[in-house]
Amino acid sequence: MTKAGRTKTIALIVMVLAVITGISTSGLFAGCGKKAPPEPPIGNRPPKVKDLSFSMTGNTIKLSWMVPAVDSKKTPPVRGFMIYRSKQSSLEADCPNCPLRFVEVGDVPVPADATGGAAAPVVFAQTIESGYRYVYKVVAYTDEGLTGKDSNQVDFVY
Repeated sequence: MTKAGRTKTIALIVMVLAVITGISTSGLFAGCGKKAPPEPPIGNRPPKVKDLSFSMTGNTIKLSWMVPAVDSKKTPPVRGFMIYRSKQSSLEADCPNCPLRFVEVGDVPVPADATGGAAAPVVFAQTIESGYRYVYKVVAYTDEGLTGKDSNQVDFVY
């Protein structure tokens, strides 16, 4: 091979390595393409529901909880609650490491006469099917659309 041929071969190898290096390092700086919604400052979120409980009557579940008290003037009042449910077949329920897939199953406004720490609980009822594991959680929200953290979960097999 001539000197000019070797120079062209080396130049081609260097160019190929540069392209491969550029492609592989570009993955380090690229995101997934999805943007998460902006997170509000912690102090402005509605308070978390901490006392979610349930009772059963036949094939109807009744969730209940108290409207959480607002601690400061900066925290907007709670206007409602989104109810989320995970429903797994008995086969899926035996997988302890499988992630729960929650879907929204209800939206309950705060009763007009209720304030933070109201004496009467908020209630949500739903008919369920037998042969499944159910997990429910509740999230408070404000008029501005700010959401609080997930409540405690209720988990049962019916």
